[in-house]
Amino acid sequence: MAKVKAEFPIEQVVKMLDNVPLFEGLPTTDLERIAGLVRGREVAEGEQLFREGDAGDRFYIVHSGSVEVLKERPRGDHERLAVKRAGEAFGEMALLTDAPRSATVRALEPTRLLSVSRAQFDELLGGEGLAVRLMKGLARALRALDVRFAAREAGGGGDALKGFNRYLQKGLLPRAAPGVDGFDVGAGCAVDEGDVSQSLWDAVELPGNATLLAVFDVKGETLPPAHLLAVARALLREIAEREETLEAILTRLNEAVARSLFEGLDLCVQVRLAHITPAGVRCAAAAEDPILVVRGGGEVEEVAPGGPPLGILPSFDYGAEAVVCQAGDTLLLLSEADRRLARGAADLLARSAGTPAADTAGALQGALLRAAEARQSKDICFILARKK
Repeated sequence: MAKVKAEFPIEQVVKMLDNVPLFEGLPTTDLERIAGLVRGREVAEGEQLFREGDAGDRFYIVHSGSVEVLKERPRGDHERLAVKRAGEAFGEMALLTDAPRSATVRALEPTRLLSVSRAQFDELLGGEGLAVRLMKGLARALRALDVRFAAREAGGGGDALKGFNRYLQKGLLPRAAPGVDGFDVGAGCAVDEGDVSQSLWDAVELPGNATLLAVFDVKGETLPPAHLLAVARALLREIAEREETLEAILTRLNEAVARSLFEGLDLCVQVRLAHITPAGVRCAAAAEDPILVVRGGGEVEEVAPGGPPLGILPSFDYGAEAVVCQAGDTLLLLSEADRRLARGAADLLARSAGTPAADTAGALQGALLRAAEARQSKDICFILARKK
């Protein structure tokens, strides 16, 4: 039987990884790739694996024995938060953030551990596919880590969760704008210096030479929004492959996102979609603000939202609108912008008629970065598609 670094049967390691909430639902091939990173470690009874405040750079599963998870009290003593036994994991967030350890872990008896380092895991995430599949299980992992308690205690998710926002957004953003027949497409993201990372753009290739352009924005500040961006993006990709109409895609997406939301938290997801096929273009939005169409002559038209942001009304039936595009017309999907900022973006597109979409996207991203006050310390992602 194959071994992981000659220490553990790979089938045993894969089975243990499959029980970790962060990895739940990953195909066996992904679990085997992660298992290939596993290293073993022996700790003696009473030995401290790490202390609260230490750098978090490794994730662990108890192979045999047990450890206790301790929280330091103001008086200097410790409160036991949990005991981890064979098959149980701890330190998952060390794979997603460089935030310090939020608790101390000490062995209760001679214990054997499996571990994966963040540096190796980062290399494994170099391919976008695993990142997408992994993020589908992130909401479950956050529940297992009792994020709601962390949000109450730390005012917005806690230091242990803030770091993965930018990390995940960077991994989920496409590397380049897609090629779409009949259109010149550009995209970008004006990134705030903080860890909010509440917006994302994406492009999904569909059968029949169709492309679905999407821009997401998470509303609400109760928790770090990265997990909702990842979940919504992954769900959209799955649903778009099964549903034929834009109305059905958005309606099913709304139902799925509503099931993924945490109870009692004021969160929702805005999304703007443009479905481009050889038969034409249809647009739809679950958002507060419209999609913009900048005509070749400089006129600006609005495509009104087809319904509220995702997750607010789980059974809402969304609408969509056909958009007739002539040569020089540009669709503009902004993740979030007030009227003044949106109008400024539309004016820039009108002035750049005849300029390649990639150059126009670069100019728009620069303009949005300079408009820091108008952005209100938020990222703004966008896609523009100009009819050839």
